[in-house]
Amino acid sequence: MTELTFALLKYGFLILLWVFAWLAVRSLRKDIESFSPRPSRSRQRRKRRAHQASGAHAANAVAEPQQPSVSVPRQTAQDGSPTLLVIIDGPLAGSSIPLTGDAITMGRSASNTVVLDDEFVSSHHARVYRDPASGQWAIEDLGSTNGTIVNDQRLVVPTILPPRMPVRIGATTFELR
Repeated sequence: MTELTFALLKYGFLILLWVFAWLAVRSLRKDIESFSPRPSRSRQRRKRRAHQASGAHAANAVAEPQQPSVSVPRQTAQDGSPTLLVIIDGPLAGSSIPLTGDAITMGRSASNTVVLDDEFVSSHHARVYRDPASGQWAIEDLGSTNGTIVNDQRLVVPTILPPRMPVRIGATTFELR
């Protein structure tokens, strides 16, 4: 064989090796994207509408007088404390758990009050409980790997959880009402 043949084989093999590496990286990227927790399309639409409405509201504030706002009734106890834990996004969206005074645990394990079948959730991920000092509801991360996100910030210490404050665990988002 001539030197030209060896050069063509060498460069052909090198090109084939680069194509294989590119395909492997592309496949890994697609797998990571498909398993990453992200907000559902309905939640993204709500955020987009709220953002557009706030921009439109600022533009129309001079042109039109403001309409009186209608308050949405909340399901709270007479003392103003929340009575429900409502899952607003994720596989269990729409379900609710009554806040009876007992701690509510969340995780993948079947022994939890709320079982979240999500690979980004630890077996015992977090718990929501009534704080004995203040009497308000609090949330605590139970040493989970991926953390508990309260109002877009990772939870480090047990925190008082006010009503309507979004909490994200893996692909699930919930709030107290």
